[in-house]
Amino acid sequence: MLAVKQWMQLILGGLVYYLCARFGMLLFSLQPSNITLLWLASGVGLILVLRVGGLALPVIFLVSLLANYPGMRHEGALWQSWHVLIAAAADTLVAFLAARFLKGKLPAGLQRASDLARFSFFVCFLPTAIGGLLIVLNLAWGGYIPSTEAAGLLRNLILSDSLGILLIYPLYQAWPAQLPHGREWGWVLANLLFCGVLLALDIWGVNGWFYFILPGLFFLVFRVPVGGVYLALLLAVAAIVALSAKQLGPFSELSAEEAHFMLQGFVFSTTYVSLSLALKYHHFLETDASGQHWQREALHDPLTGLLNRRGFTPLLANEHQRAMRSLRPSALALIDIDHFKKINDRYGHPEGDYVLQVLAKVLSTQLRDIDSPARVGGEEFAILFPESSAAQGVLVLERVRQHLATHPLRLAGETVTVTFSAGVVEFAGGTEGVEQLFEAADRSPYTAKASGRNRSVMAT
Repeated sequence: MLAVKQWMQLILGGLVYYLCARFGMLLFSLQPSNITLLWLASGVGLILVLRVGGLALPVIFLVSLLANYPGMRHEGALWQSWHVLIAAAADTLVAFLAARFLKGKLPAGLQRASDLARFSFFVCFLPTAIGGLLIVLNLAWGGYIPSTEAAGLLRNLILSDSLGILLIYPLYQAWPAQLPHGREWGWVLANLLFCGVLLALDIWGVNGWFYFILPGLFFLVFRVPVGGVYLALLLAVAAIVALSAKQLGPFSELSAEEAHFMLQGFVFSTTYVSLSLALKYHHFLETDASGQHWQREALHDPLTGLLNRRGFTPLLANEHQRAMRSLRPSALALIDIDHFKKINDRYGHPEGDYVLQVLAKVLSTQLRDIDSPARVGGEEFAILFPESSAAQGVLVLERVRQHLATHPLRLAGETVTVTFSAGVVEFAGGTEGVEQLFEAADRSPYTAKASGRNRSVMAT
């Protein structure tokens, strides 16, 4: 039994396939009228097979049969119904082969610009060449076209079907996660308006302006997510092909055969280059974001979100150099939670982790924006106080300590007041290095513990 979702996908996919086919025959048709300059249905058929599998093939065959029949109906054709069946079978074969090649050669889909060559050859060219050859032989056999036009028609079929896949599949893959949001849609609409103005200029006889559609698409690549680029590309290409099919636009003065070839060569090149740039830039952004993510992971403590020792040490070194140049003091504090091992032993490590997270949050809210807290050990935290004396650092630590004292925690059903021992060391132009500062600051919490814990002291 088919699930309701699969039935809905089959029905909706079949409807979209039929509408794209009839839309193409209405705006982009050649002779016979079921042959078009842009066959978007090939891309829809590929997606339908990818989503539903082999169950989509009978639907594609039936819908293609219904779409092709009006265009292949004329008195001179021999065995008309048989030829319509062959045309529908060829369309179904294209969808089947494209899906099989895509799964075999690019199982993850079209992810990078380097994938585009394999995608174009295996998913676009090979299936459409096989299907197009069947269609051309069928049309010549049935008397729809003279045999002398077979080679040119085959070329048109390969380009029109390949364009349908190149325009539809990337948009499907980007839907909806990589579509524009908010104001980004304004850039898409502005680009479409720009393309419309260029095409209008060519229609009015100001030749050559439509070539600037490609730079406009390039500009869009850097402004919106790839889904917006693919959508604008689809609409721009459809507009160019539709105008040319109606003997309007930049190729209207050429012979039909020359115009069709130049048109399809231009839109195919525009599509291919735009997709390449969009995929390349998208991959660059993903790589850059991934690099930033892993850099953050390497420099931050995963439990508290604060800097770890590796991320904190360069900040301290830079501040140490600045203090040596300016001779203005800065301070380094080390905090050690009192009796943290007992907290872990009595309440469990999850509750101990919760204590660390609470202290990290309190530090983040109580410190200045220019101060830098970090978790540098198990229960040890460090704070860099730029442009501050040790006495000022102690005042801040006392504020943090009082906050913890007035906000006890619930650990395993018990109310617990968390305390810490801390020490602050001041540095300004001395000869000590960063490690010596750490050592001096690290000794001070032990001094505070020896004095009774739950306090902050200044180190020498």
